Amino acid sequence: MTVYKEAGVNILSTDNLIREITPLCSKTKRPGKMGKIGNFAGLFDLKMCKYKDPILVTSSDGIGTKTILGVSQNRLEGLGFDLVGMCLNDIVCHGAEPLFFLDYFAASKIERNSFVKIIKSISVACRENNCLLIGGETAEMPGVYKKKDLDLAGFCVGAVERKKILPKVNRILPNDVIIGLPSSGFHSNGYSLIRKVIKEQNISLIDKPPFRSQDKSLAITLLKPTKLYYNLIAKIIKFIDVKGIAHITGGGLTGNLPRIISKKLSVELNSKNLPDNDLFSWFKNTSKLSDQEMLSTFNCGIGMALIISKKDLKKAKNFFDKNKEEFFIIGRTIKNTRNGENCKII
Repeated sequence: MTVYKEAGVNILSTDNLIREITPLCSKTKRPGKMGKIGNFAGLFDLKMCKYKDPILVTSSDGIGTKTILGVSQNRLEGLGFDLVGMCLNDIVCHGAEPLFFLDYFAASKIERNSFVKIIKSISVACRENNCLLIGGETAEMPGVYKKKDLDLAGFCVGAVERKKILPKVNRILPNDVIIGLPSSGFHSNGYSLIRKVIKEQNISLIDKPPFRSQDKSLAITLLKPTKLYYNLIAKIIKFIDVKGIAHITGGGLTGNLPRIISKKLSVELNSKNLPDNDLFSWFKNTSKLSDQEMLSTFNCGIGMALIISKKDLKKAKNFFDKNKEEFFIIGRTIKNTRNGENCKII
């Protein structure tokens, strides 16, 4: 009889790895924690968080083909931040605080060093954002994945008081201001296109970036982890009347900003006010993409965008200056045009 190990799946080895990473999960603590890693499901006591009228907010995502780049360059330490960021940044858009996170790790064969590096980075990302790493799942699937292939998925749950849910669509009016918060790079979107251009142009990943940068190689630049915004956003929404927040991921600025406004409004995006970012300028010139294609594919240097009233702009500027945080006034809301264009670029 063929045993499971002969089919390519080593249950004992995987179980040993789970025991090894359990202490990493235990380092993430917050009110609501109960149970232990290794149960059939994660347990969380919402009552301990002392909400009055809570709404649960959930998000599930992966980081796509950025994993291929990370594996090929043996730079896996930031992928956990990418995974947590793609999920956690989504729930923050609704004014929620993160409660707990679960991960899914799949590969042809789970290799110890790679697995531990990624889980460790997930744990650190959760801990830095007051989020509990409550559990996860691993899967060895030879035949589905080949050689060093791996895939990651994440699932995050947060909570927000019902009266504080964002966006406040009915309160977003013409001439409201759109403020952009800078990204750390491409984050986790567009990497199939990035890898295609790198291959076609025969661009070296191990050489220094072909633009102004302190990084030792282009690989380091392209694999910079996704920026997590919870701690900053939590401060902002206590100080400023934020009407809506958009996480700029797949679909870029033109695809994500219209998602938080009514159909009666459009977004007027001022491309000249976007960050003067050498990475995105280099990629635009190298790929020969148009402005429209760049703005509908990548974040173009803006990871999060907030909509506030024009009268609150001075207060917002004071907040960012006091906290030494960079921001960009990237546009405004306008009445929708007859042709139904939901994002106008000027």
